[in-house]
Amino acid sequence: MATNVAKRGVFLLDRLCAVGTSGISIRRLGGNRAGELRITRFLRCPGITPGEMFATATRHTATLVKNRHLLAIQDTTTLRDDGDRQSTVLHPTIAVGAEDGALLGLAHAEVLRRSGGAKAKRKRRAFEEKESHRWLRGAEAGASLLEGGAREVTVIADREGDIYEEFALRPAGVELLIRAGQDRCLADGVLLFATAAAAPVLGAITVELPAAPGRRKREARLTLPTRAIEIARPNRPMAQRPGLPKSIELTVIEARETTPPTVPRPRIGDC
Repeated sequence: MATNVAKRGVFLLDRLCAVGTSGISIRRLGGNRAGELRITRFLRCPGITPGEMFATATRHTATLVKNRHLLAIQDTTTLRDDGDRQSTVLHPTIAVGAEDGALLGLAHAEVLRRSGGAKAKRKRRAFEEKESHRWLRGAEAGASLLEGGAREVTVIADREGDIYEEFALRPAGVELLIRAGQDRCLADGVLLFATAAAAPVLGAITVELPAAPGRRKREARLTLPTRAIEIARPNRPMAQRPGLPKSIELTVIEARETTPPTVPRPRIGDC
């Protein structure tokens, strides 16, 4: 029985890789009636849970990380939204090789179910009780990659991960690279964005921007102003808990395009 379940799991993984993002449904994944039944029986097996699938995937990833510098990239995506403040979201952390860009696999994942109405109470709730705690759990998954033999781990998050507790409680040995989501007050009373704008330039790089709606593929020349900063602890009541320092030393880096292209004004009749 266990062998059959494993074979069905391998079949599902192969079909997911083959179908990709062109549409996920049991019928499409199966390819035919026999494949559809194989996947259905696998998913209905009592021992097959999201947690068990995540654990199996992360164990496999841990075998590939030795002596690598890894990027642990995390983000949140919506799986289902009923349009009435009820949704199911997935928050994965993916391990990627920093030198070669190799996609190594899943480092961590969790499924969250959201109900509307909790946002107004967020400042009165402990960090551990908030959904935003998922960003720290993703960073802790980065630390587990170090335990698996990774040489270095840099956790990357978008602006939702710009949380004071994320910086203050990050695991030892893990570096964070997080897009700034708010104009924080620094320990010296100056605001973050003004400080970044006046920072000395560390260097410059050229990056390739892929094509996107309304944008052609092109190269962009970026300067990198950077400086050491010290962000102040927020004034919200739950941030005054013991163990959170009054300030944290970080480095701010701004990627600034030196000569952005001019956007032509639309002509009459273009719209």
